[in-house]
Amino acid sequence: MIYTILSIAAMVFACLFILTLAVLHYLEPEFDPKWRMISEYEIGKYGFLMQGAFWAWGASVLFMAIVIWNFVSTAGGIIGWVIFIIIVLALAGAGYFKTNAITDNSTSRDNTIHSACGAVVILTFPIASTLVANALLRSPFWAPYTLAVFNFTLLNWLGMIGFFGSILWSRKKDPSAGRVGPKVLLGWPNRIMVLLYNVWVIVLAVCVIQMMK
Repeated sequence: MIYTILSIAAMVFACLFILTLAVLHYLEPEFDPKWRMISEYEIGKYGFLMQGAFWAWGASVLFMAIVIWNFVSTAGGIIGWVIFIIIVLALAGAGYFKTNAITDNSTSRDNTIHSACGAVVILTFPIASTLVANALLRSPFWAPYTLAVFNFTLLNWLGMIGFFGSILWSRKKDPSAGRVGPKVLLGWPNRIMVLLYNVWVIVLAVCVIQMMK
């Protein structure tokens, strides 16, 4: 029963993140989704919503980590689980410390910490999900969900590769594009990547709920 409740909570918070992000797309249209990062929604009038969205995402990962703890009996699974706890802390930091606009070259403590937290989430989520998925699929309880877990874990990697690939492609297409700016079309890939990360949590939650029936 407790696993079902925690899984539902993980789903609710992941969906809340996705819904908030979608709403901010309309509330803060000044942040062009073609080339602006989702973190920049923290800067605008409704920045508190983006901060809350990061905390909701962190809560979803935390609840899911609690649920899957008893299923990750391998060394790799435990390492992946620990990385997820680090990701929870990074998401909390991303929500608390506001970023600068990507066009702002000034330095600040908050922006530096936010950037570090964001890098942790972006770079380690596919690694953690792969390690955990590999451990889960060794359990007979997860056998019926092998295809779903495998496919959505793969999508995490494709999301991250697509994000960094969009940056490289933009710069190759136009060498004058610079590090960031209107010509570096990383905005939608950034949004797709975080969407896929959250969908992975939702998929695992659905699997656990089905398993507990």
